[in-house]
Amino acid sequence: MLLITGISFGNHWYNTNSADLKILVAGGIATGILALVNEVPGLSGVATGLAWLAFIGVTIAPVQSPTPLQNIGKIAGVKL
Repeated sequence: MLLITGISFGNHWYNTNSADLKILVAGGIATGILALVNEVPGLSGVATGLAWLAFIGVTIAPVQSPTPLQNIGKIAGVKL
């Protein structure tokens, strides 16, 4: 979840050239909630699965335009 927060924050910063601290606060809260879910017996796999789904979603879904994957391609000079 911390990686997802960093990707979202960095992508927003790259796209708008401004820092949005709401992303860091929301990411911290989500990380805390997922850590609590991970401690519930039998839900460790669920927490891991949710984290991976969120990572994939943040990377390729067009929540921010352009997506982090498109920005990485632009920086690397690769058309995606």
